[in-house]
Amino acid sequence: MKNIIFLKRKSTLFIILCICITFSCKKVLNPDVIQLPTSENAFSSGADIDKGIAAAYGFLRIAVPDKVFLFNDVRANTFASYSDNVNVAVETPIPRNTQTSLLANGGGDWRSFYKVISQCNLILEKIPTIANYDAETKKRHLGEASFIRALSYFYLVRFWGDVPINLKSIDIDIIKRNPQTEVLQLINKDLDIAIANLKPFYNAGDRAVRATKGAAWAIKAHVKAWQQDYSSCEKLCDSVITNGQYTMVKDTTNLISIFIGKTSEGIFELNNDASLKEVQMNRIYYRTMHLPYYNNGGIGAQVLLFPPPDMRSQMFPKGVRDARLRTWFVANTFGYTSTNYPYLGKYRTLQASGDTTSKNINESNVIITRLPDIMLLRAEALASSQLNRTPEAITLLNKVRERAYAPLYLGGGSIQDTILLERRKELLGEGQIFFDLVRTRKLDKYSRITDANWYARGAWLLPIDQSIIAKSNFVITQNSFWQ
Repeated sequence: MKNIIFLKRKSTLFIILCICITFSCKKVLNPDVIQLPTSENAFSSGADIDKGIAAAYGFLRIAVPDKVFLFNDVRANTFASYSDNVNVAVETPIPRNTQTSLLANGGGDWRSFYKVISQCNLILEKIPTIANYDAETKKRHLGEASFIRALSYFYLVRFWGDVPINLKSIDIDIIKRNPQTEVLQLINKDLDIAIANLKPFYNAGDRAVRATKGAAWAIKAHVKAWQQDYSSCEKLCDSVITNGQYTMVKDTTNLISIFIGKTSEGIFELNNDASLKEVQMNRIYYRTMHLPYYNNGGIGAQVLLFPPPDMRSQMFPKGVRDARLRTWFVANTFGYTSTNYPYLGKYRTLQASGDTTSKNINESNVIITRLPDIMLLRAEALASSQLNRTPEAITLLNKVRERAYAPLYLGGGSIQDTILLERRKELLGEGQIFFDLVRTRKLDKYSRITDANWYARGAWLLPIDQSIIAKSNFVITQNSFWQ
């Protein structure tokens, strides 16, 4: 797995940076760009830019896992504790969508994403100033920084809706929230820059853990689906599938290799490598696994997060063959006689086999998008009323099912709901489900968020932390549902 390099600071640069941060600390975005090159002439070469981009990937790896798991998979009620009321975890109330539970788990704090964005802004500011820059390397750096910034803003807009647009590395101005439409315009523009400048493939060591043209196509396909533009979404998905250098893992008994990382179906993922000290105690691992795979401090199995029995039965009906049931889950329930509470096993890779002494033993990559995601997204677009190409959608759906030895779909029921359920089965624990339900306007059907007019009222949006609102001198206002 590719190392995300963390860089030292020389004293001169550190002093200058501290001054900048001191003058900006009162501001709402509070950019804290700390991972900078080690020369007093910062970013004086392409090699410096490469290190700065490595830091941006590192910031993204810190920002994404908890936010996306807690406020996507858990909030969609795909994971729950053994009990809603007894010996519960702090994450347990998240599916109820209360302001208290969301804020208590960091759902109001967007600053980690703005840290990524500030780093990308710095890189994009400095790229034009560098002389003797290899043309191909410069294009790659421009594409990667644009891609990472676009992905960060896409998470922001899907979590909080209207968000501030900041295009400066250090900004001491108070910035108000921009409408979602404007943020999405910026995202599309950045992704177009990434698509124009990135190649489909670089080298095996960078597979999936650094941005490529295929990754930019894939994220833009999701953006277009979010905007309900299924025609554009379908074309972008087709580009990924046809030209993106990706094939599904064929060995059904080794699907766990997908989450070790860098497989043939990986499009973009966040890299972890224990040999390079890139392990994290984030809550995907901490709350979904137990010994012998992960030492979470000895917490009781009651507070682990499982797919609820009714949800698991919906995804994997008893007696219906599906290889993912035994690959995605671990049957041992550590003390419970019922097998209705198996925990998620996708991320059960270890730093060292049998190591249960450390809380930081997991080194699975965190998947952002992979080929089956884009195949099923294209199926969703093809089955939409905009395109109405259902037979093609069924073909893609069945390719994903066939890999898992699951029964093929032969018709009947709602094809849209069937594809949505397939996405839930295939992408469980990968940060897709809640966004799927919002995008398809079916959140009230499949989660605990059942408020009348939930979409128009903004029940799907996260609240904004009051400290962020206060630091903006109340230029930033709370999302209306949470006022």
